[in-house]
Amino acid sequence: MTITDLHNKAMDIADVADIKRNEGCKDEAVSLYKEAFDLEAQAANLAHQNNIGEPSVSILLRSAASLALSCNLYRESEKLISLALSGEPPFEIAEELRDLMENVNFFRHLELKGIELAENEVQLVIAGKGIGFGYAKAEEVIDRIETFQNLAIRTVERKAGRSFRKNGPVATEHKKFCNYYISSVRAASMAFSIRFGAPGQMTLPGFNNYESIIDDITDNIALINENNIDKLKERIEDPAYLNNFMALTKELAPDGDTVNLFGITSIKNGKPIKTTLTSNRGEIANTIRNVSSNENVDSITDISHSEDMNFRIEGILKAASAKTNSVDIIQESGDSIRLKVPDGLSDIVKKYWDDNVVIEYMKKTPKSKTLHLINIEGKE
Repeated sequence: MTITDLHNKAMDIADVADIKRNEGCKDEAVSLYKEAFDLEAQAANLAHQNNIGEPSVSILLRSAASLALSCNLYRESEKLISLALSGEPPFEIAEELRDLMENVNFFRHLELKGIELAENEVQLVIAGKGIGFGYAKAEEVIDRIETFQNLAIRTVERKAGRSFRKNGPVATEHKKFCNYYISSVRAASMAFSIRFGAPGQMTLPGFNNYESIIDDITDNIALINENNIDKLKERIEDPAYLNNFMALTKELAPDGDTVNLFGITSIKNGKPIKTTLTSNRGEIANTIRNVSSNENVDSITDISHSEDMNFRIEGILKAASAKTNSVDIIQESGDSIRLKVPDGLSDIVKKYWDDNVVIEYMKKTPKSKTLHLINIEGKE
C-alpha cells in the first residue's frame, strides 16, 4: 500500500476506536488503536525514509505517536516524537510534538514502577512547569490531597444513601472509613499514594470494598474530562452531590500554569487503571457555568436567565454562615456583597476562607435581591 493508503486506513480504524472508547469498550478500543498505530507507523516511516518533505513527515510521525499513546505504547510514542523533532518540523507542529512528549512522560509517571497498590489505595500524579524532580509547591499537593479526601467522603455518603450534608461533621459510622494515609513522595515525578480507611479495614457497611468507592470517583472524573455531563447526571442524580463533585473535580484539575496534568492510578480486578484529568480548571468552570444556566439555581439545575444576570467580582471571602448558607465578599472599595451558597459548594467555599477570590454569581430574575454563587477561584 502507498503512504496515503496506509494513512487513510489507519484513520478509518482510529475513528472506530474513538467510537468504541466513547461507548466504554476500552479493551476493544485499545486493540483498534494498536491496529491503527501499526498502519500509521508504517506510513510515517515510509514518509521519513523517502524524504517526502515537511510538514508531511512530522504530521505523520505525530499522528503515529499519538496513536501509540492511545494504546499505551509509550516507548514507541517517545521514539516517533524524537524522530520528528530531530528533523525540521514547522514551529506549530514542533510545539504540538513537545506537548505530546509531555503527555507521554505523564503516562509513564502513572505507571506503578514496582509499587504495589491495594484496592483501598490510589496513586496521584501531577506534572507541569512548576513540578520538579520530586518537589512541587506545597499547596499544589496538599490542596489536591484534601480535595481527593473530600471526594471520597462525599462519595461514601452518597452511595450510603444519605442526604447531602450541608454542614456539620461526617457521621460517626462513616468517619472512621474516611481516614487517609499518605506515602512518601517518589522522585522523578510528583507521585504519591493515598490509602483510605483504618489499617486492616478493607470494607465499608453497604459496600463490597473500597474499590467500588474509588471506581465511582475515577469513572466520574473521566466523564467530566470527556465533558460527558449527561452520563454524569445519570450516575449522580442528586443535584447537590452533582454540583459538589464537579466543583471538587475542578479543584483537582490542572491550572494550566504550574500544573498541566493530573492523574490517578487505581486497582480494579487486580489490574492498574489510569484516569487522567487533562481538562483545565477554566474548561471545567465553563461546564459548571453551562449546567447552572439550565438547572434550578438552588442546586444548579433548571433555570433560564439572560447573560446580563451573570456577574463577576473580586474581593476577600468573609463572614461565612452555615445557618443561612451564605458568604460575604468584601470588595477593595469596602463594599460587601452577600451570596447564597448552593448545596454542594460548601466544601469549596471553606478552602477560600479569608482569601482573595474571583467570584461568579447570578440572579434568578432581574429584580431578585438574592445573589447565587456559581463559581469561585483563588486570586494570586
